[in-house]
Amino acid sequence: MNMEKNPVHVDQSIRDNQWVYKIQNGDENGFEELYRFYYPRLMRLACKYNSSKTTAEDLVHNVFHNVWKNRSHIKNNGKLRAYLYTAVRNQSIKHSNRKKRERYAYTRVDEMSFLESKEVNPLEHIGGKEFERAVEKAIQELPEKRREVFLMSREANLTYREIAEILNISIKTVETQMSRSLKFLRLELAQYLPERNRRNEFSYCT
Repeated sequence: MNMEKNPVHVDQSIRDNQWVYKIQNGDENGFEELYRFYYPRLMRLACKYNSSKTTAEDLVHNVFHNVWKNRSHIKNNGKLRAYLYTAVRNQSIKHSNRKKRERYAYTRVDEMSFLESKEVNPLEHIGGKEFERAVEKAIQELPEKRREVFLMSREANLTYREIAEILNISIKTVETQMSRSLKFLRLELAQYLPERNRRNEFSYCT
């Protein structure tokens, strides 16, 4: 897949490589420069995934801690920016999944009473879960880079411009990847959609 580079960020890649060189050599001032530049940017991303500012701060600090701890293994290949943003995203998703598992552990004892409730149709509940699994499966089948763009848009609510800046690609490329993702998902999930909506965007992808 040709992910078009954005010339605007060429200078930033050079600066990133300079920081990597300094950090690899244990230069704490270089690390502080990196931290001051990227901290507010990474916080904006972390807060997209986490409603708690404290949690977002912890996750971002953990990413920087790992950068310094593993500085000898960081590659000077112009991809530091993408690495940092991806690390924050992954940390946020792991945290979110862990919280979901904890909530499930507390609520599963009430599952039977929930299904037996007169206000809930068990078949509708099961159908909803089946659709959720189908959506997740379809998303996982997207090509890696396309899936990354899609999740940044739908999961983190980032704008196309923000995604383009993070991935160092053009806004047009982001638009193309999103369009292809939505087309694929509509086809994969067509069986779950009412007939009148099959030619339109389903709610998950609007």
